[in-house]
Amino acid sequence: MPVALLLDGRYYDASLYDANPAPMAVEPQTVYEAQSFGEPTGIFTITMPKQINGNWVADGTWKPHLAMDEKAAADAASKPKTPSNRAVLTNNTADDSRPVLKRAPGSAGDSASGNSQPSQSPNSADSDRPVMKRPASDSSSKPTMGPSDDSPPSATSKPAQVDDNDPNRPVMKRASPPAGNDSNTQVTQAVAASNDNDPNRPMLSRSNTPKKQGSADIDLSSPVTDSPKASAPKGTRSYPAVSDAADYRGRPMLYSMSPGERKTQEDQVLKLVLDEIRAFAAKRNGSAIPKTATISDYDARAFDLDYSSSPTIVITAKLPIADSRAAANFAYYATIVARIDINDQPVKIFSSVTDSLHLDAFPRLELIDAVDADANGRGDLLFRQYSDTGITYGIYRVSPYQIEKVFEGGSAL
Repeated sequence: MPVALLLDGRYYDASLYDANPAPMAVEPQTVYEAQSFGEPTGIFTITMPKQINGNWVADGTWKPHLAMDEKAAADAASKPKTPSNRAVLTNNTADDSRPVLKRAPGSAGDSASGNSQPSQSPNSADSDRPVMKRPASDSSSKPTMGPSDDSPPSATSKPAQVDDNDPNRPVMKRASPPAGNDSNTQVTQAVAASNDNDPNRPMLSRSNTPKKQGSADIDLSSPVTDSPKASAPKGTRSYPAVSDAADYRGRPMLYSMSPGERKTQEDQVLKLVLDEIRAFAAKRNGSAIPKTATISDYDARAFDLDYSSSPTIVITAKLPIADSRAAANFAYYATIVARIDINDQPVKIFSSVTDSLHLDAFPRLELIDAVDADANGRGDLLFRQYSDTGITYGIYRVSPYQIEKVFEGGSAL
């Protein structure tokens, strides 16, 4: 889902910027780094933009970030830099203000820059690889092992001899392929048939639970429904993703707490949430909140947004209320941002409360994650905003004692 584009210190709506007809942010082969608490969690490469209900979104491929990627990046950073084929979306138009996004290697933007090189087979430079060759005097279908090059044999070399009486020689068997199968399937069936009598051969079996594939597509549009009370997230997780041609590295934004500390901070902030909901209901003559009401449906996260070692707690909560006077499935929604002071007490710096009947005036906020939106080393909060007219996104900048919305817009389903 395209959200925002930062250009010369100013935010633009990425769902509209440079739409011709698709916006620039969803151009094919654009590479985004998805992040979780400021750390890379995977690479999303756009394959196809499309419109849903008049809004631009993008399908793509997902490659999860692995620990070995960090080691490879550290090794590459320790080596001297050499000219590379790094592909970026370059500005070939008269508009010098057009931003540059990261592009996938081998994409159209890479070819246009003149840095692309023809791909080579991974074994084309390996002169020692084994190859299958037929002796010139043998027209049978039994292959033999020969040198990898095609140069004529020297005067002292002799053609390899095939001992048909050797019971241990490797033999390629041909299987009769079923109708409609191609040659690749035939080779696979032949290898399997040659091992049918081996009691020690590996066996393949199907698991009841299919495993996730490393390059499977991922839907980044579903809401975050993680619950701290559940052992696994429900639904699909949403991640903020950044595309920047500059070599910028983020930092972890998660504030680590012990289980005891986390429980204490959550309980304190949940009291603030209940107080804010009660004040909202009393001001608008809403459904009464029972004195014994407790909030069990919530999402609480702790961030270190500004390197201050002072945690910022963000909690989004839902409080369903059963009231015959209210509409069905009536609920209050609250979002609280608080800073923990030197006395380990939460100090509220932002509050947003609404209910099912007032989404037109007060949108419901759902936290996606913290993200360094302007590459200055400080974390910002990215929210999805639900109203009676649709969905938008908001980027909020947090300071020690206040919060400021710096962007609102973006595309949504």
